[in-house]
Amino acid sequence: MDIQVDTDAPVGAILGASIDGVPYAVVHHAEGWTMVEDRCTHARCSFVHEGGEVADGTVLVCACHGSEFDLRDGSVLEGPATDPLVVIPLVPDGDRLRPV
Repeated sequence: MDIQVDTDAPVGAILGASIDGVPYAVVHHAEGWTMVEDRCTHARCSFVHEGGEVADGTVLVCACHGSEFDLRDGSVLEGPATDPLVVIPLVPDGDRLRPV
């Protein structure tokens, strides 16, 4: 599975991708690239379309209620979310990204 996004996007970019009809957020963070389903585990808000952001280099913040997730392992750093994200680490491969 290759993901076609702008691999030149700056650190902090959250890009949208769809795989088999499932929307994903592809995030460029301080330690590389990660892909997660494009929904917060708390209220299912979109990280791509509702203004999620990357803070402190590796923290994904949901714009709806402020839940924070570690982009390296998906763990919840700050609620109200209680369930972690499933993260898929990605590496650049030319002009695409692929799972590690």
